[in-house]
Formats: sequence, structure tokens, C-alpha cells
Amino acid sequence: MSARDTEWRQGDLLTRESAAVLDLALADEAARRVVVVTHDCDLIHENEPLVEVIVADEVEKLDSRFTYAKNPRRLHLVYDDPAPASLILELRHVDRRGIAKRDFVEHAVKDYDLGLSMNAKRVLKQWLAARYGRPAFPTEFDARLGEQTKRKIENILKRDAEHVLAVFFDLGEYRHTELTPGDPYTLSVFVVYDTQEGGQDSHDAREVVEHVAEQLRDLFETTYGRRGTASSIALENCEAVADRELSLADLRRLDQWRLEHFSHGGERGDFLPVGEMPP
Repeated sequence: MSARDTEWRQGDLLTRESAAVLDLALADEAARRVVVVTHDCDLIHENEPLVEVIVADEVEKLDSRFTYAKNPRRLHLVYDDPAPASLILELRHVDRRGIAKRDFVEHAVKDYDLGLSMNAKRVLKQWLAARYGRPAFPTEFDARLGEQTKRKIENILKRDAEHVLAVFFDLGEYRHTELTPGDPYTLSVFVVYDTQEGGQDSHDAREVVEHVAEQLRDLFETTYGRRGTASSIALENCEAVADRELSLADLRRLDQWRLEHFSHGGERGDFLPVGEMPP
């Protein structure tokens, strides 16, 4: 079968046996699976010589810190399995590998027993894109936050990571400006929750995220003072927002907050799922 006739898609799994033939993982290495991460179009494009994969680890329990592409270096992805329990894989960018397309076409065999839902495929795409599309805040703004405040933000978000879909910062006209001392950044924070599930789950998520927003508001006002008196960072607004309430115009105006210490110690990463929107 030629590359152009392939049935492979981004997110598909190789069988253990074919992964072993390609020297990606041992056939009897039950805790490791190989995931195709090359874009669907590139899988059949003649000018793309490699197929990119990630050698992923099986994990027993889904960790909400690594769902919804919250961390740009680590992702927990659930595969639908005909067996009673689903397969949960942990993907890391450091475990990416490139396979010559001719070798992939000859030896790779698709595992048809396991597949991703449409939502899981969307999350995988967001996670892959977020690595290179993360926004950069002004150096002066970042310095004013400081490591202590970042750590406190992390602790607030980490406690309810399951319900927080995304966090956005709005610096308004000073989005890309290095302000001088005494000239405060005016900041609005939007903590986004998921409404796709609907029903009681959506109601619970709203209440939890509203509490998260209250804690963030208290943190900023305690640390920097209230608006009108703050000389470093003046919090104008901090609220919980449903995902369906954000428009494309909003996303072009906002920046997703980058948490430098969200995951395990020694690994620096982002909390949010997608990259910076074009201006």
C-alpha cells in the first residue's frame, strides 16, 4: 500500500508487534504504545519524508492536570477500548520519533481495536499546536508577578484543574508593552469552564470555577492592592466564563496564561490548551 492510499490518521496507534519491528518499543513491553502524530495531510504528501510518532506510556489513572492539553509537554489521552476499561496514555514531546515514510508504509500496522473520540482528536491537535503557539507576556509584567505569586496561582488552579478548561489574561493596550515602575498593568482574568457536557456537570463546573475566580481575585488584590491604589498590577476584573461565551474576537484579544511551574518540579510548562490567536 502506498502512502497516498493509507488509512492512517493522526492519533492512530501502531500494533505492539509492528512497533517492535520499527525499533520503537518491544512487542512485550505492555506499558508502552506508539501514537502517530503527523498531520493527516502530511501522511500522504510526497514531500514529507518522515512520519512522526510519540512513544507513549500507559497510565492507570487520568490526571486532570494533563487533560485538555493544559500542559504543553505532557498529555493524558483516553483511547476507546472494547475491553471494560479504556486505555489511558501519557504523551510527552521528548518522546517524539521520526520514521522514514518508506519504512512506515512497509512495516507499520494499525491497531484497529483502539480509537480516539472526535473530542480526544481535537485535544491532541491542540496539544501539538500549543507547543509552538504559546503567547509571551511582557518581561516587566512577568517580573512583577514574581515566582511567589505564580506559585500561588498554580496552587489555586491545581486544586480544581478538572473543571478549569482554560485561563486567559487581558492586558488591554499594554499587551506587548514594557511599562516603567509605578505605571501599573491593568489586568482582567477569565477562568473558562466547559459546557459541552451540559446538565448538572456544567452547573457544578460553573460553581467550582466561580470559586477559583474568587480566590484569584483575592490573591491579586491582597498582593498588589485594589484598582485605584495598585501601582504594579491593577486587577480590573476576574470572573468565571463559559466556553460558549467566548467569541473569536475575544480570543484574538486575550492571551492564555502561561504557568511556568504547573506540573512536577523540574518541568516547566503551560496550563492552557491552544496557542496564541493571530492579531
